[in-house]
Amino acid sequence: MSYVLDPAWHAERARLENISALYDPGTAEICDRLGLAPGWRCLDVGAGTGGVAERFAERVGPAGEVLAVDADTRFLEPLAGGALSVRRMDVTAEPLPGNRFDLVHSRLLLEHLASPEPVLRSMVRAARPGGWVVVEDIDWTTVRAVDPPSPAHDRVVTALLTALAVGPYDQNFGRKVPRLLRAAGLRDVQVRAVSLPLTADPVAGQPAWDLLIDQLAPRLLAAGLVDEDDLDAFHRLWHDGDILGFGPLMVSAWGRRAESADA
Repeated sequence: MSYVLDPAWHAERARLENISALYDPGTAEICDRLGLAPGWRCLDVGAGTGGVAERFAERVGPAGEVLAVDADTRFLEPLAGGALSVRRMDVTAEPLPGNRFDLVHSRLLLEHLASPEPVLRSMVRAARPGGWVVVEDIDWTTVRAVDPPSPAHDRVVTALLTALAVGPYDQNFGRKVPRLLRAAGLRDVQVRAVSLPLTADPVAGQPAWDLLIDQLAPRLLAAGLVDEDDLDAFHRLWHDGDILGFGPLMVSAWGRRAESADA
């Protein structure tokens, strides 16, 4: 499975934990709305650092079950125990356990895949008849909006989107998720889309931008998409305490598997 970012990058855990801090509350709200409760069986696909899986384990309690799967389980393995189990697997090559889970979830996974539909179908089959599937992926359409306007921000974001366009990564995948859930046979599909405001802290900066651009900087520089002055100006901007921007549009969509396992 290809991945546009390097899971072995020295600050990758910090980057992923920042993403969790931004988006875990919204994920928890959706899953609670769907009735997540003690005794449920949950599957988190592409579980990352395990923030969502841990929240699931807290909700389902000792009578429930949470399976967290990822191709790289270095951050997940220390969390295993009690209701939470961890499995290393490449979901593009291996089928998920079928007809078992009350709730199947993925976030920021399918957008990275050259062929996301087979993995989505595997996720649907993993849900029990009547179970829920929740998919969350982003659409980068909102990230150019900043106030006050900034040429430095625009240059670096343009470079980022150019780099993301190389390879299988789909930077507009989020908008496709509701349609793909319906095509996969899910019923009662609903959608929520949120672009979080991102502010510039004089000390902390804006980790959502700083960590992403720091990891991709060698690639952006090597491709001639930016120079060091561009990157310095970008980081100064997100430490100025004034600029307001917006994160990518997080599209969360969910639907229910048909009550018949053959549907």
